[in-house]
Amino acid sequence: RALLSQFGFRSGEEDHRMLKAAYDWDTEIDELASGPVIHTWEGIVKATPTKIEVDRENDHFFMSGIWENSYEAESHLAESGVSDEPVCYTLTGYASGWCTSFFGGRRMVAIETKCRGKGDDVCAFEIKAADEWGPEADAWKDALASSSYSLTRELESKLLTIEQQAAAIRELSTPVMEVWEDILLLPVVGIVDTRRSADIMNSLLERIVETQSKCVIIDVTGVATVDTRTADYLLKIVRAAALLGSRCVLTGLSPAVAQTLVEIGADLGEIHTLRNLKDGLRDCLRFLRERRSVGG
Repeated sequence: RALLSQFGFRSGEEDHRMLKAAYDWDTEIDELASGPVIHTWEGIVKATPTKIEVDRENDHFFMSGIWENSYEAESHLAESGVSDEPVCYTLTGYASGWCTSFFGGRRMVAIETKCRGKGDDVCAFEIKAADEWGPEADAWKDALASSSYSLTRELESKLLTIEQQAAAIRELSTPVMEVWEDILLLPVVGIVDTRRSADIMNSLLERIVETQSKCVIIDVTGVATVDTRTADYLLKIVRAAALLGSRCVLTGLSPAVAQTLVEIGADLGEIHTLRNLKDGLRDCLRFLRERRSVGG
């Protein structure tokens, strides 16, 4: 709201200044109404003033009107559906800026009393001095008063929240579970890309160090498709685990995935593959028994 409102305000303010310098109007009402006319000509919105009160001697200004076919309201309905609040931010900003310049710089604030974007039949607006509004105009006044610093801080806060949520999702999507003494299980579901392969490797290596596990089962039952890059990622994970003393077993290769790996020439010779998780666990237990029997 703040970004769009301030963009509209500056546009309206500058448009009025340029037109005032270039043209002379017969009356103040003609000068004021030229703003809505411009928007109508440009196809942005059909603006129809319903009431105009201009009394410079008593420092009084009021204007109300109807906006039809607002591009903002129609775009919002098409992209996001019906809103809980008015959505014509650039239009109210533009009207505020235009009227502020028209009235000699005294800050005017336009609000929407109706909006097509929230299900009303038309968009209706009212404009008067900022200090004459009650709490009903707070949202519009706050949007125009927001500084670039506050907007940047809010954007940074939202980006941080998104990154935290993404990190949580990555952590949930790469669980490393200790299913038996000295045996870890890493179920892989979905697509393995560069970012996710790094997360998987980091999570697995941390758990290997933490638990000192000797075996790792990497189950790819939930991986629907693979390519040479995915196969390369799996090899890197296995090699990194081996450097920490853990033996890796790959389970859950579907026939389709196995066929794809053969067709693309993926070299999985370094990985011990088994049909399913049950076979993988049995193999790891046998390996651990043999290791202990020889004092390993």
